[in-house]
Amino acid sequence: MTPLLLLSAYMAATPPLVIVGARIEVGNGRIIPVGSILIQDGKITSVGENLEVPSGATSIDGKGLTVYPGFIDAYSTSGLKLPTPRVSGTPIPDTRTAAPASMWKPNRRGIRGDVKAAKVLDLKGPFNEKYKDGITYGVLSGGDGTLAGSATLISFAAEASVVQPEVASEIVFRGGRPGAGMTEMGGGQGRPPATTTEPTYAYPQTLMGITALMRQTLYDAKSYAEKTNPKEDVTYEGLRPLVTGKIPALYTLSSGREIARAARFAEEFQFKFIVNGAVDAYRMTETLKKHSAPVILNLDITDEPTRKVADGRDVTPQAVLDDRWNTWKERSQNAKFLYDAGVPLAVRGSLGTKGYLAGVRKLIEFGLPREAALKAMTSGAASIFGVSDRLGTIESGKIANLVIMSGDFANEESTVISVVVDGKSIVLGANAPK
Repeated sequence: MTPLLLLSAYMAATPPLVIVGARIEVGNGRIIPVGSILIQDGKITSVGENLEVPSGATSIDGKGLTVYPGFIDAYSTSGLKLPTPRVSGTPIPDTRTAAPASMWKPNRRGIRGDVKAAKVLDLKGPFNEKYKDGITYGVLSGGDGTLAGSATLISFAAEASVVQPEVASEIVFRGGRPGAGMTEMGGGQGRPPATTTEPTYAYPQTLMGITALMRQTLYDAKSYAEKTNPKEDVTYEGLRPLVTGKIPALYTLSSGREIARAARFAEEFQFKFIVNGAVDAYRMTETLKKHSAPVILNLDITDEPTRKVADGRDVTPQAVLDDRWNTWKERSQNAKFLYDAGVPLAVRGSLGTKGYLAGVRKLIEFGLPREAALKAMTSGAASIFGVSDRLGTIESGKIANLVIMSGDFANEESTVISVVVDGKSIVLGANAPK
């Protein structure tokens, strides 16, 4: 029997899966108080209150449980095995006879447009830690360098699979000392230390130098993309989808003020962009709205600072304590302010110890409406990354990625009982219904 016939025979032999009698939150605002979901060949075939269960179907009793679309982690740098950075400009040129490194075209320190996350996956299932937070899909990006390569959307199935090879091209504005690894230059982006064999050029060290190098590289990539038969260049080829407008930029930022710089870059090179992080992005809502730029929310809200003056010699003035607290209060409501302004939202996994669901609940505690939080985890993220035709809601024809919980996801007492990933049911041991 040929492989195609074997696959067809296997699919035909796979019994349908049906979840019966559950509370279903479709993900588009619709709620079915008591309904069923029929799944066949990895896709949702029907959803409703009175479905006829096919003979031979595997049935899951959903009584007392709530089903949501599978949650999406909108940004992570884990699960990749990045290639060693290509050495740029060795040996270091003798500036008496050649241009210095700052003017030398082969000097591409931090320029990693050739890195495609979809090609360097290093993932091994099962992904129980992901499943415990209801995460079934995730966006992975290298996060290393200034032009850091393309991000990919993957499924956390038993064996991780690529759903959309390229969803965005990551850009990071940062500076650092000569010889620092690119991660150390990131200024607290939460990445593990990077190793590099590149020469310790002082350039580009400053923000001005980084910006100049990125701008020149992007112009060169545009010129490359416009040629009929250009001399092959892996960096420019990797940047082609970005400079031709096929995918947006993914700006990993620390502060709101960097959004203005990101917007100017986008205007100059005519690409759309997504903001990743920026705990005070709410300060730039007009710029975000002007460019229809979504924001991936950082779930790591710091603990509330004290407003009480400490006893002892080293006393912080009350005015300083009050200012710190007011800043914390504003930043803790970043998600709420962005939602109120109509900015599209997604959420990324926690970089600390709180976890994905715990972080989302914190956003709700600080004012983000529950429905907006659910959308950010599901249909909002799917729309931002261009896969809303396949993911994000519980509707016929979409990939079967579901989270089955003991109750309301916003309630810290609720737990994930099981997930359905690409149509396959995965029960989480101790949480399985008795």
